[in-house]
Amino acid sequence: MPQVDVRVSSVIPANSLMQNWPLLCKHHAYRNGRKSNYFSDNNSSVAGIAAQHGVPAYESVENLLDAHKSGSLAVDAIILATPTQTHMALCQLFAGSGLALLIEKPLSTTGSDGKQMLSASKKDRSNVYMVGHHRRHNAYVRAVKDILEKEKLGRVVAVNGVWAMRKHDGYYDIPWHTQPGFGGVILTNAIHEIDMLQYWLGPIEEVFAMEGPKPRPIKVDQTTHTTFKFSSGVLASFLFTDASASHQSWEAATGDNPVFSATGEDFLTIFGTKGSISMPSMIRYHYDGMPESERNWKFPLQQDGSAKKVIDNVPAFENQLKHFIAVARREAEPNCSVEDALRAVLVTEAVFRSLETGNSCSVEQLSGL
Repeated sequence: MPQVDVRVSSVIPANSLMQNWPLLCKHHAYRNGRKSNYFSDNNSSVAGIAAQHGVPAYESVENLLDAHKSGSLAVDAIILATPTQTHMALCQLFAGSGLALLIEKPLSTTGSDGKQMLSASKKDRSNVYMVGHHRRHNAYVRAVKDILEKEKLGRVVAVNGVWAMRKHDGYYDIPWHTQPGFGGVILTNAIHEIDMLQYWLGPIEEVFAMEGPKPRPIKVDQTTHTTFKFSSGVLASFLFTDASASHQSWEAATGDNPVFSATGEDFLTIFGTKGSISMPSMIRYHYDGMPESERNWKFPLQQDGSAKKVIDNVPAFENQLKHFIAVARREAEPNCSVEDALRAVLVTEAVFRSLETGNSCSVEQLSGL
């Protein structure tokens, strides 16, 4: 049976940093014989991009939906590449439309908004909802998840990681990047690591965070050190800063985003009772094949670099779009659900409570929602 083409529309705000992402989606969609439509909130530059590629642009979501309902616009799926504070209202507009929605991360600015979105998505039998935590589609993340699921590290006991980069000054010219509750290293960057860790290791139940210096004269967090405790008992320690000239971060390590310079240096290590592995070197240190009496610090560790062989250069965004198209066809379940994304938001709220109180704070759990 032939596959049905999926027509994707991108909702792009003015001044969005995500404009290149829908362009990648459009390029990929055309290569696969599908049509992409663009919406722009009165943004002449995005309207120009739409005209350049021969696809329509709309001045409002309402106009796009009217065109869809009237039959003048054929669309099956929507990508919401908009500021986080717009997500809940936009999802409400699209509710019941029968479309598949890919919502850019974070899901919401607050856990309260996220819980409303989760409740609404569960009641909406017409739409399919997926959230764009794109690292879940990265080859490194997939490889580590496979290693963990096969218990090649034994029981995981700890994780240590660093996300440290120096953002360019122009980054802070965008107003919301300097507004508490919207910008800052926790909501903008650390939430990626939080989702990645929970994707690998399950729910985080408690956090303790301390704040470091603020070299820039802005109010949002710039440097934090956070300890995460998982429901499994695993402890993770992570340093986050966007104020340091550093070679250690996801982007520098993996080359996942070509906008940033890559170093290939390890930024994260997972420690287990039978072995450990760092990313992106992907060398697993272990005692496999050795007698139990020799599986300790008195004997040399063995090295296994086979995990590196499965790493390809396919961009995570491209893998995510392929998956989203399968979700829109109802051929696959979302790799990152609204509930998954909400769990990450709730962890960030616990981090901020810890920064405010100086105490460890429990993460709100979702049982019963």
